[in-house]
Amino acid sequence: MKPWTLKDYVFAAFMTIGIAVASAIAVPLTLGIPLPGVRTIVWAPFGGIFLTLGMARLQRSGSVALMIGTLALLLSRLSWIITAFLVISLVITEIMMLVRGGYRSKFNRLLGNVIFFASTTVTGALIGAYTASPGLTQWLSQPWILLPMTLLSGLAGAIGWWLGELVIKQLQRAGKLDVDR
Repeated sequence: MKPWTLKDYVFAAFMTIGIAVASAIAVPLTLGIPLPGVRTIVWAPFGGIFLTLGMARLQRSGSVALMIGTLALLLSRLSWIITAFLVISLVITEIMMLVRGGYRSKFNRLLGNVIFFASTTVTGALIGAYTASPGLTQWLSQPWILLPMTLLSGLAGAIGWWLGELVIKQLQRAGKLDVDR
């Protein structure tokens, strides 16, 4: 496998900026809703576009870690809890996708998005319940709420993937993005 180039790092940085802007716009809309995963459900369709573009351009294992790891580092000044669940979710995603060989195929990019966004709901609820607020522990004892919110987060990630693949197709037609599949 060839080493990453400066062009790869710059592209990943721009995708990280897109993911961060999507979060900065979407998350404040949901701050008053006390359900686990609701922020991810609103953020994932938009953040998933940039995550998919990054996966498609970079294609190999470590792509999500490069983008989300940078985002987590940036957000560490805001909240260590956000940083923790982003890092745990990216590790889960990268381990699972390492077995699948990276993000070269559309299906792997779909799977990467679904795994990442669904795992942010679960890890966010777990970390939040044990560190931020004792009131959040109720969600852990109510799987009929946490499970559907996790599934909806994965579905929202799939929507972000689909939108991202539409952007990829347009960029390929314009000759601005070279993606294998």
